Amino acid sequence: MENNFINISELNIQDPFVSIFPVGNDTLESIRQDMDTNGFDPIFPIIVWEGKNVVVDGHTRFAAAKALGLEEVPVLFKAFENEDDAVLYSFHIQRNRRNMSDDDILRCLELLDTIHAVPKKQKNLDSPKPTRKETNEIRAKELGISPHKVDKARKVLEYGTDDIRESVNSGEKSINKAFQEVQEIRRESGEIKGKPINGLGSAAKYTQTLGKFLKELTRIREDGWHDVSQEKALADLEAIIELIES
Repeated sequence: MENNFINISELNIQDPFVSIFPVGNDTLESIRQDMDTNGFDPIFPIIVWEGKNVVVDGHTRFAAAKALGLEEVPVLFKAFENEDDAVLYSFHIQRNRRNMSDDDILRCLELLDTIHAVPKKQKNLDSPKPTRKETNEIRAKELGISPHKVDKARKVLEYGTDDIRESVNSGEKSINKAFQEVQEIRRESGEIKGKPINGLGSAAKYTQTLGKFLKELTRIREDGWHDVSQEKALADLEAIIELIES
């Protein structure tokens, strides 16, 4: 497909595309400086929704070009059937070239769940609804993380307060930290069983035991998984996860 050069004023920036992976100030400044020195490299055009002139991918390049006052930019027009298809394309093309931060994961998990939600009138009553575990495994592959982390992020979205979710979106807290806070709130309300560990002695004992386990697991791995197979170790970890979440 051939690139086109069009006036930058003809391009439209709008949600949800601009919000999938927000433009970072450091990255923007780096690209702006490179573009100021070397020009806009047409090898990396802005991807534009054909017929709508909406920027689907290349928001940082667009912002850098606009900051430099460029009048024309290289674009590649791409046709999409609907907004969901365009959003999924934008997500996957950006996902493949970056490491997902926890705020990215939370935001994109919510986005993917919304897009993949099937309207009731379109549901096939003969098709069984995927289980939560199956859905988490699908999202894990899309996001490039573990199903366990997907489940933690989902609980933050489902049960977390606005403040907790915002703390992850702002980068103030990790998904793991936010998940722990959510579970603590649910315990205090009686929604889930179990009491928090407040005693320093109990916490220290747990930490020591965990340290011994990790040390032994490291030894087994370095020995080439002769004493215990890798499959066995992974199965044991799954059993631990089920025990914690039960």
